[in-house]
Amino acid sequence: MKSRKLITFVLVIIGLCSFFSSLSAAEQSIMQKYQTGMNYQNEENFYLAQQYYLEVVKQNPAFSDAWYKLAECSYKLGEFELALQYLSSAEKYEKNNIKIQNLKGMVFVSQGKLEDAKKIFNDILKKYPNDVDSHFGLAEIELFEGRFSGAEFQYNEALKRQATNKKALLAMALICAEKQKFSDSDKYLKRALGYYSNDPEVHFLAAVIYSMKGDYSTSEKHARIAVEINGNFERSYELLTTILYKLGRYNEVIDLSDFLISRNRKNSTAWYLKGVAQQKLGNTNAAIQTWTSGLNVQPQDEIMRFMMELDIRENYPVEDARRKNFANAHLENARQYKSRYDGQGAVYEYQRALFLDPTNYEARNAYAKILEINKMYELYLKQLLFIKEHNSSALGARAKTELNDKIEAYESLLKNTLSKKWQIDSFYLDKLRWKIAVFYEDTTSSFIHADINKITARACADIFSGVAITSVKTQVSPISGFGEAFKNARSNGFDYFVIVSLSEGQNDMTLNSTMYSARTGLEVSKNQFYCTGNNRFSTVLRRFRNSVLEKLAVKGKILKRNGKTILIDLGKSENIVKNSKFVIVKKGGVRTADKGAGITYSDDDVIGTVIVTNVGEDVSEAEIQEHGFYDRINIEDEVVLHEMPATVTADTRDGNAVDTVPAANAEGEAVIKSEVKNSDFIKEIKKAVERPSILNLLRNIY
Repeated sequence: MKSRKLITFVLVIIGLCSFFSSLSAAEQSIMQKYQTGMNYQNEENFYLAQQYYLEVVKQNPAFSDAWYKLAECSYKLGEFELALQYLSSAEKYEKNNIKIQNLKGMVFVSQGKLEDAKKIFNDILKKYPNDVDSHFGLAEIELFEGRFSGAEFQYNEALKRQATNKKALLAMALICAEKQKFSDSDKYLKRALGYYSNDPEVHFLAAVIYSMKGDYSTSEKHARIAVEINGNFERSYELLTTILYKLGRYNEVIDLSDFLISRNRKNSTAWYLKGVAQQKLGNTNAAIQTWTSGLNVQPQDEIMRFMMELDIRENYPVEDARRKNFANAHLENARQYKSRYDGQGAVYEYQRALFLDPTNYEARNAYAKILEINKMYELYLKQLLFIKEHNSSALGARAKTELNDKIEAYESLLKNTLSKKWQIDSFYLDKLRWKIAVFYEDTTSSFIHADINKITARACADIFSGVAITSVKTQVSPISGFGEAFKNARSNGFDYFVIVSLSEGQNDMTLNSTMYSARTGLEVSKNQFYCTGNNRFSTVLRRFRNSVLEKLAVKGKILKRNGKTILIDLGKSENIVKNSKFVIVKKGGVRTADKGAGITYSDDDVIGTVIVTNVGEDVSEAEIQEHGFYDRINIEDEVVLHEMPATVTADTRDGNAVDTVPAANAEGEAVIKSEVKNSDFIKEIKKAVERPSILNLLRNIY
């Protein structure tokens, strides 16, 4: 009996040992996965890190720190709603954990819920006055609201509590560098390097700051130290590649880009830099092939696409069959805009497709249909005639018959247009009214796309392509400052000049533009255009174009006269409607305003007023209302828009307002907005919260 009890006892002990051993092994497995996730997260491989954290919480749903780490990774990837869900799971097990509350506040900042975020951080500081993370959160809010001094105060408060805090020291160094206070920046940077000399992130940010100063040799040294300490530091490799490009070492750029691509084929920065280096070496075909490959894996990199398309337009013959393939991306974008009822966005994309591939039937036909819908029948007929001349061989018998029938019908319909009545060939009308120069400074505003300001200036000029009324040119070389831009613009006879720059993050960008009078050098307007998500580069460019056109006065000239009736070279294509009122100014009497937008002219040069009575597409008839005691109105005298009928809006005119023409009266006030009202496109822009580019660097500091 005793032996039986002993055996039973031994078996129980063995079972318990086995049970606890299995528990220990399971716990060890969970911790190993958690540690692996942390390792990947430290290497900024957030996708793999999430994979391991998800396995951890699947095995142990009460592992609150794993939920928190999942939220951190989602936050870094810009998945803010998902981050909040993970934080909610973490709160179930650690409701009063200030680390969780601080991250929730940071998520709210990213979503633009600044008041909610501010409440969280201030509530934490009431209970825990020495919590530095809450000061970091308040600093980000200050940066979001454009108050760099407020952000400096918050980071200084953090330094008072933790004098060696890495994030606070580096943040102060970055902010001072952003404000061009490089001596102050050096003080904080040297302290950070003294405390954290073996930290790759500190050397990476040192490389960033020295790049901002233009000291690329020292920047290269720190970037190399960063990758020597951490061979997986992809951002530092990218920065090093950009620095080598700035130093003109293009073969090294290509080699390093290939290295980055071999490690991560979706590295858009590497594809872009390899292409621009090849272009600098004169190997255009190789550059286009590189960018084509890059866009296959990262189709949303619009800046890389813009560079490629410029080279294609300059180097590939119009009849080259490859142009059609390159135009397909714009056709797809046009379909997306149409699905969102953004007609102007679709027109923009069809026009970009046609710049690349003028004989593209799909783009030409779709663009023609939009003209027909907007009752621009003369322009529609021109598109049909173009299709007949260049695409006829690709059409089937039925399509050819339909095309010929439409051409015949519209030629009959348009026999009595104003152009025909007055015997004017609108194709030969010279409608050039405004000359604008675009300049840029060689400042480091982006570590994603090298030469971003130069590219932006070229794109700002290029977006006016096809706008007959404006001639926009850009200078290839950067300017030293305002004085050089003013001198160049005035001496070359421009009406206005614009200085542009672009700052970009991983998922957003801000286009900054300041417009000046080339006659007086005085500022006309200053704008910032922010956008996030897809198509952000084309979006900020379109908004920039609208901002310029809304400052340019609508003006034309008298083409012909018959008694009290005159013909002017303005029509529906310039958004002119019946009963629009114009002032007639003696030829050569109009000049840009002395200050601000608009135009000015001497009272002695005003020789009459007219009211538009009949509107064509390119020309309009107008009746002379007044001409003073002596009739001095002649052909070539200028007409300046005075006012539009009060009842006219973008919604009541035929179709939508054309967004590629001047839109202001003589005072420089926009008479009609060309943006589509209530479209999803505009709603998204208005909801977007600008994220200063410096935040992308600050958020990566651990």
